[in-house]
Amino acid sequence: MLERLRKSLERASIEDKIVFFRFMVGLFYGIGVYASSLFINHLELSRYAWALSIIVYYFTVLFVSALYNPKSKFQLYLRGLATYYGTWLLTAILLSDLLKSIGVAS
Repeated sequence: MLERLRKSLERASIEDKIVFFRFMVGLFYGIGVYASSLFINHLELSRYAWALSIIVYYFTVLFVSALYNPKSKFQLYLRGLATYYGTWLLTAILLSDLLKSIGVAS
C-alpha cells in the first residue's frame, strides 16, 4: 500500500505533490487540535488553533519552497490552501463527533 502511494507520488505533478503534502500536514494538525480539545477549554483552544494554523501554514510554505522548487507564487502560497484548512477542520470535527457517538469522549 505505501509502496503504491510512493510510486504514485513519484509520477505526480508538482501541484499534486504540494496538495498532498498540505493535506497530510492538515490531517496531522487536525488530530493535534482534537487531542488538544480534550485538555483545553474550547473557547481558548479556538483562538490558539486558528493562530497556530497560520504559523503551521507558513512553515508549509517554507517546506514547499525547499522540497518542490515551485515555479510560481501561486504554487508556493495558494496551491493546497483550501485543502490544508479544510482537512484540519474536518479532521477535528469528525474525530470529535465520531468519538462522541461511540461514547468514548464527552
